[in-house]
Amino acid sequence: MSNLKMKLGIAMMLIAVLVLSACGKNNGNTIADGVTSMKAVLTEVQKAVDEGDAAKAKTEAANLEDAWAKFEDDVKDKSKDLYEKVETPLHAIEAGAGVDPLDKEVLTKSVTELNQVLDELNK
Repeated sequence: MSNLKMKLGIAMMLIAVLVLSACGKNNGNTIADGVTSMKAVLTEVQKAVDEGDAAKAKTEAANLEDAWAKFEDDVKDKSKDLYEKVETPLHAIEAGAGVDPLDKEVLTKSVTELNQVLDELNK
């Protein structure tokens, strides 16, 4: 077998492995991992709110959106209702975290609501 054919064969096998591994992706684990990640960030958002630290709250709200972006399509595919239930308090947190001084009552309510939706999503 020529060197070129061998390299081509190896490249094709690698591509096949990548395609097959992507097909085996388990959305349940992706969602569960995403929920865990979001809950960790949500704890940091609440700490920032409790401390009245608007800069940290804004940063953590952005981190929360980043965590959500990693698995939101999986949630949308699973349940459009739950997807929308996550989006509502998430957007309220993002908007509220951008205001200085922080409205602790509104943000805490939104954090609590999002936490409950994440619990529901994890079931």
